[in-house]
Amino acid sequence: MQIRWTLAACMLWLASLANLTSAEETLRKKVLYIGIDGCRHDALVAAQTPHIDGLVERGTRFVGTEILSPNRTDDANTVSGPGWSNLLTGVWPDKHGVGSNRFLFPKYKDYPHFFQRAKAANPELKTASYSDWAPIAEKILRDSDVTVNLPADGMEEYTSKDAELVTACCEHLQTGDPDIVFLYQGQVDERGHAFGFHPTVKQYMTGIENVDANIGRVMAAIQVRPPAAREDWLVLVGTDHGGAGTDHGDGHTNPDIRRTFMIVSGPSAQVNAPQIQTYQVDHVATALTHLQIELRPEWKLDGRAVGLKSAGK
Repeated sequence: MQIRWTLAACMLWLASLANLTSAEETLRKKVLYIGIDGCRHDALVAAQTPHIDGLVERGTRFVGTEILSPNRTDDANTVSGPGWSNLLTGVWPDKHGVGSNRFLFPKYKDYPHFFQRAKAANPELKTASYSDWAPIAEKILRDSDVTVNLPADGMEEYTSKDAELVTACCEHLQTGDPDIVFLYQGQVDERGHAFGFHPTVKQYMTGIENVDANIGRVMAAIQVRPPAAREDWLVLVGTDHGGAGTDHGDGHTNPDIRRTFMIVSGPSAQVNAPQIQTYQVDHVATALTHLQIELRPEWKLDGRAVGLKSAGK
């Protein structure tokens, strides 16, 4: 009788494990990708950022993420055009063709942004983009299902429009069903140009803390979504460059400009993963891998998936 009970208990335990595994596998994979323009890593660490700190606690912050290719053959400047192209296409400037903020010879047709890669693999995915630096929506991240583009000019306008973007994003998270959301915040870079990119600059730090509060609003909106219990949101946070003085151009040899950070957070993220060298182009590969989209060789992506439990196996 004791043997029969033990076998029955084991069978029930194995069945419960199978059900748990099945439930985990059926969670809908989603991505929130947050871009903070011109955010130095040392300033991010020094700022009062409880919401970003919470993301780090639920994943990993990779330190020293490079904005330049390790085998650089291009002459791209350390500015936003190449930076956001790297971050959104997953390839370096020698492929996407953007070397400055002039966008003279982009090759986005051959190397499109990752929304297009995701939709090509799964046309049912819904995408949404929120930005106030106009080239994001007008040149790089085009053809999103939902696009909110609020071009801003100057620190005060970027600060207010960053908040407007968050309001629009939160509303869509409550009323819509996006699978991939890109949210850009521009005020930190504007404050750096106006007052200086450094942890000792109060105005710069205020910008980072404002953005942290905005991120808190978005995370709260995700948590109260009606289907939240059936969703697995991966949150990525990155930046296009750091800064020194009041600029970041020609920063190829300056670690305060070229070495940044990458945050990977959520139920599918490794908590406190070992530190490895990461690159801007890793964001796209990580997002697509989380969405269970095969990274096809013909895409010629330059990045790899990092910080995911699946990538760590």
